[in-house]
Formats: sequence, C-alpha cells, structure tokens
Amino acid sequence: MNASRQAWRRHARIVLAWALSAAVLSTAWAADYPSRPVTLIVPFAAGGPTDVTARIFARAIAPELGQTIVVDNRPGAGGTLGGGQAARAAADGYTLLWGGTSTLAVAPSLYASLPYDPLASFQPVSRAVRGPLVLAVNSKLPVRTVADVVALAKARPGRLSFGSAGVGSIIHLTGELFKARAGIDMIHIPYKGNAQVLTDLTGDHLDMAFIALGHMLPHMQDGGLRPIAISSLERNPLVPDLPTFAESGYPGFESLEWFGLVAPKGIPVGVLAKLNTAFRHASQQPSVQAEIARLGYMPVDETPDQFSAAVVAEGRKWKQVVTDAKVSVE
Repeated sequence: MNASRQAWRRHARIVLAWALSAAVLSTAWAADYPSRPVTLIVPFAAGGPTDVTARIFARAIAPELGQTIVVDNRPGAGGTLGGGQAARAAADGYTLLWGGTSTLAVAPSLYASLPYDPLASFQPVSRAVRGPLVLAVNSKLPVRTVADVVALAKARPGRLSFGSAGVGSIIHLTGELFKARAGIDMIHIPYKGNAQVLTDLTGDHLDMAFIALGHMLPHMQDGGLRPIAISSLERNPLVPDLPTFAESGYPGFESLEWFGLVAPKGIPVGVLAKLNTAFRHASQQPSVQAEIARLGYMPVDETPDQFSAAVVAEGRKWKQVVTDAKVSVE
C-alpha cells in the first residue's frame, strides 16, 4: 500500500511539473507572439462580405499585435478548401482562419467528406460580427408583407422563385427555413454570387431572395427592390421601419450571417488569450463599429467558450434545415 501511495505521489508530482512547465512555456510564447506577420486565410474570394469584414479586423488588430496581418484569399468548394488549408497549418498562431456561418455551421451538414471538423480541427477565438438578412421582392410583385408573400405562394404553388448565391449558402437555407415555417412551395434558383442575384431580382427575372442587409441598402433607396422583413429577432436601427419575421407571425424566426476568428487546434493558451483580447478590443473601436454598421453588421464581443457554444448551436440548427429540405451538393 505504501509503495502504491508513493508511486501515486511521484506521478502527481510529474503531472504538476509538466503542467507548470506548459504554463511557463505558454506565457513565454505569448510574450514573444507575434514575432513575424500573421496570415489570415479567408476562404472566399476578395470583395465579398467574408473578405471585407476580415480586412476591417485585420487592420484594426495589427497595431495592437505589432505585426502585419496578411489576408490570404483561398476560395473554393463553399469555403471548405480554405478551411482545410487552415486546419492543416501549424498550431502556432501564425496561420488563422476567418470562419463564418457557411464554413463552420453549414458545411459539416452539406459535405459527406469535409477536410476539417469545426471544433475538433479549430480553436474558436472570437466571433467578430453578425448581421441579418432581408427578404426582398421584385418591386413588381404584388406583395408588401410576409403574409402577402405567403398568400401569393400558396395561390401559386411551385411557381414563385427565390434566388441564392449557391446551393447550401446561408441565403439559400434561410429561404428553405422560411418555406418550412410558412408551409409554402417555391422554386430555388442558385446563382454563382450575390451580385447575380441582385441583378436578376431588380431585372424582373426573379421573384424574391434573402439578401444581406448591407447589400440591400443601396437598392432600398433607389426603389429597385421592395424589402418585406428582416431576419433578426429585433428591428435594425439602419431600417427601423422594417418588421421582423417574429413580428410578422413567425416567432423565433432568426437567421444571422456571422464571421469570426478561429485557429488550428492546439494553439498555445497564452496566444489564444492574446488574440481574443485583440479582437475584443477591435470590436469596441468606434471606427470599426462604424465600418461594420455601414455593411449592415453588428459587433460581437465573445470569449472562446461562447464562440464554441455558438458554433455548436448554429450547426445543430442548420443541420435540421439541411436534413428537412433534403439539400445536397454535388
């Protein structure tokens, strides 16, 4: 018994020494981090909302970290190509991923073979922004409320069309969520990007679409589109007169596009804390808040654990939509 107790004590001392050494090394690593430029992989093309928000925050945190943040666009396969490249990178804090709803919450339910797992491959650092979508219709469509849209869709089953930036995109799945909640049948028309959706919507070739608020604002002013409702639970100060779906008879209806920073799993704890602090400080900067507000987004101030919980909850939500709507990608 004494020998067993002594062995246990030796094991406990070894574990404690290892833990203390790891803590010291993590603190030392964080003190020196970053000593060279940091690469931020953006898994979509330049110019889109994923890229634009990434660049806003990259510029904002660079002075605090004391190093340049190099944005590296790696588009392809619905964001999974860049996600896979980030997952294979060294877990040293020098290669990061600007993840979003599509990459972290939707892709796992869409692709049978994914080159990463949202939480097993990545350590969430902080979500940065989130923003609602707007249900917009062609101005010639005789509807002005959600109830009008539902009534028209039921009167013309399978004839009204809604567009998206591609199968499995957040605006596609939001349309599927609306269809399910309203009990209506509409035709989904996938495009290769948001710009084409807007072109056909204003050109009388498409009936409706869910569009990111920031993309909608110029068209709301010129009358080319008619906004019907917003997908957040509360009204947005940029469009205070636009009702929510919850107000329009669909309680709890919410669809938010969001983006944030994740790192390869295994990043040193001290580096994680330093990155989280830098991003939370950035989200509080008035200039950053003004820039993202113009895009229709709101800042998010989260801990890594809160971001992890959000990824799990969002993944569960969109998996249900994908399953119920039988959405698949080739």
